[in-house]
Amino acid sequence: MHARHLAGGLFILGFDGTALNDALAETIRRWRPAGFILFRRNIGTPAEVAALCRDLHGLYPADAPPLISVDQEGGRVARLRAPFTELPPARLLGRVYARSGSLELVRRAAAVSAAELTAVGINFNYAPVLDVDSNPANPIIGDRAYGGTPALVSAVARAVIDTYQRHGLMACGKHFPGHGDTDADSHLELPVVRRERASLEQIELPPFREAAAAGVAAMMTAHVLYPALDPDWPATLSRPILTGLLREEMGFDGLIVTDNMEMRGVWGRWSPAELTRRAVEAGCDLFIGGGGGLDGRHSQTEIQFQLMETLARQIDAEEVSVARVEDSLARIRKVKASVLSAQPDIDPARVAERIGIAEHRAVAAALREAAAAS
Repeated sequence: MHARHLAGGLFILGFDGTALNDALAETIRRWRPAGFILFRRNIGTPAEVAALCRDLHGLYPADAPPLISVDQEGGRVARLRAPFTELPPARLLGRVYARSGSLELVRRAAAVSAAELTAVGINFNYAPVLDVDSNPANPIIGDRAYGGTPALVSAVARAVIDTYQRHGLMACGKHFPGHGDTDADSHLELPVVRRERASLEQIELPPFREAAAAGVAAMMTAHVLYPALDPDWPATLSRPILTGLLREEMGFDGLIVTDNMEMRGVWGRWSPAELTRRAVEAGCDLFIGGGGGLDGRHSQTEIQFQLMETLARQIDAEEVSVARVEDSLARIRKVKASVLSAQPDIDPARVAERIGIAEHRAVAAALREAAAAS
């Protein structure tokens, strides 16, 4: 396989626009990326989203569909807004479970998300958040977490993971090994979690262990430094954290996905060559890019192409192991085969029958009512 295709196979790309165009089709031909991430700039009407995803699927073999992904957690982190069903933030789901002891509404909410995302051809959601909301000064997690105890987070997250994946939607636990105790935003800087290993074992790590045991399809790395686990490198670039802890100790065999590589927790701190080499060596299977030029100096897609081109050169020069890359490509194929249907049923003309329907809105309303009563 050409080095360019090997490198592209490890990337989930962002792009501009709400429809497939010639430039995007050429990128697919040239790089064969693993898939795509949709941001708000890609979201038109439900029918337009479905047509976009259908056209992207159409450029891949039926038995090897692209990963079409999105951040659709609920609450403030949701790329798909009305007329899609708008679910409340994770904290409300956790509150409902804590009050009732029942996961029924949680499962119903996850089923709504899975039904609406797969209806338009999205097959990979960057949720659930597995972070424990343990630091009131945290500027980025807060109500994105299910709650402040690992037991609560673990229980709700397991129900979400199981429901998503039974409905053909790949789940992704994030942000390993825990972003809940940071007081900085990794979009803007490199946070540091200074807990000792014993404290990490008690608070941050249990939800990730539970998710690994539950067979979650993917885990997203945190652009965060954990000196007790690795004094030198943030999790995304740390072999002791990703291979040693997540793979070997926790036994996780799903996909390890980077958080967006444009975030200042990593981008600009190390060269593109350092980022790609260290991330692959650490154990990452997929890079996410195209977030919109978070450093303010690049276009919405320039950084991801710098990283892909860098990785292709490293593969060609044998600076990055081809065998290591092929391990990731095989893992991607295995996980897709275990969760996804080979070819989704995407019908833009009928998508309105499956989006924002009364039954789905009733679930969102029931969650809010139950949370308000607690």
